[in-house]
This record gives sequence, structure tokens and C-alpha cells, in this order.
Amino acid sequence: MRSIELVLDPAAERAVRDLWDALVDADLPSMGRHTSATNTPHVTLAAGDTLPVPPGFDVALPSTVRPAGLLLFPAGPGRHVLGVGVVVDRALAAFHEAVHRVAPGGVDTSLPGRWAPHLTLARHPRDVDLPRMLEVLAAVPLPEELGVAGVRHWDGETKTVTTVG
Repeated sequence: MRSIELVLDPAAERAVRDLWDALVDADLPSMGRHTSATNTPHVTLAAGDTLPVPPGFDVALPSTVRPAGLLLFPAGPGRHVLGVGVVVDRALAAFHEAVHRVAPGGVDTSLPGRWAPHLTLARHPRDVDLPRMLEVLAAVPLPEELGVAGVRHWDGETKTVTTVG
């Protein structure tokens, strides 16, 4: 799988990592348990098996994104993906569409009109862990805006990251 992702500036990345760390400290599932150098907070703009590295975009990169509420996505019986939703304002919607113009081939759930942008906090937590996770996360508020640092292309097969435009 390949993806094109918004990456956060250092302060915003630290704010999301604080959520990850709070979950780890509470002995709960967290993206903070993944130690790969490429495991950084991000918002996936497109995902697909054949996504090319885009040459650039015809729309300006949003300078910030706004966190929304927590989201749960199904991930098998008794499991979910837990994330912080991201508000789709005009700037983000326009940029998302621009990404898909230059990098076709995204899976259905990453296409405009079907996309639920988010910052992943934990993959596959058990349903029984969710109440405690919510309690822990409520004690670590995010800022009203998160700065965007750029865009990257992730190739899951080769485990490589390419900075884009």
C-alpha cells in the first residue's frame, strides 16, 4: 500500500505524540508503541496500491488543520481504529481534491466525498479498552489548530518516504 500524507509541524506533532504517550503510560494500545522512524502523526490524503509520487500540486497546502472529535473505524470483531477527526474546511477539501488529480488510484475510502481525515491514535484496540482510552485522552487536550509542515509519499512495500513539493 502507498499513501500521500499531510505531516505536522514539530509543535503539532508533539501534541499528537502527547496523546500517544498518555495511552502508552496507561498501558493501553497506542501508535506510540510503534518505533519505526516513519511512524509519525499524519493525515492520510490518499491511499492505494499504485499511487505515484506526485510532482506537485495546483492548490496551496493548508497551513493548519483543526482537530475535531474522536472517531472509531471498524477493524474486525471487537476491534477498531481510534483517531482524532480533522475538520474538512475549504482549504483542506481543495487540497485533497488536488492530490487526487495528480495521484489517481486511491482506494474508495480516500476519495473526495468518501474521505474521513484523521490522526490515528491506536490501531485495533479492544472494545473493552475504549472507555479507559477515552478517559485518558480527555486529560490531554489538543490545540485548536495543528500546524502543517508538508506532504510525504509513503511506500509500504519498500518502507520509504519521499517528501513531496
